Amino acid sequence: MCPMFVARLVCSDSDCAEELEVRAPTLEELDRLLCDCGCTLEIIAWPDEAFEDAQVIRLSSRRRDEGSARRKAA
Repeated sequence: MCPMFVARLVCSDSDCAEELEVRAPTLEELDRLLCDCGCTLEIIAWPDEAFEDAQVIRLSSRRRDEGSARRKAA
């Protein structure tokens, strides 16, 4: 089974009222989504409920310089 990320997103344009729930195989894909108006969508929340067979994983944040140092070392 392929893991999926589920998030609630809102349009970054304050004049647009678009808000939706999206499923994507990667966080990068969630981060690249655009609204129909052309603006970026921002993650505002994770779902309140998980599917019965879902596995919840903890996402840790890291500083940008840590990520680039790891990629250079690989």
